[in-house]
Amino acid sequence: MQIQIELTEESRELLMRHFKDSAPLHEVLAGAQRNELAGVDVYSFECDLQQATELLDMARDHCPPAVKDIEHAIFAATAG
Repeated sequence: MQIQIELTEESRELLMRHFKDSAPLHEVLAGAQRNELAGVDVYSFECDLQQATELLDMARDHCPPAVKDIEHAIFAATAG
């Protein structure tokens, strides 16, 4: 199951700093597609449930603003 996550530029950059360059999640975040939404840069990417959970754990410790975005994406992908 792939989960579509969208993060602000600030959240994406902060989370990237907490994963080693060679880590799969660093690569996923680095490859996120940049979009502009109402004048704000938003980065979207897909990852599997395990990666999304790992990202959520990292966000809880190091990037609280991203927690709700990641939780919402996980819920949306797994509900129903």
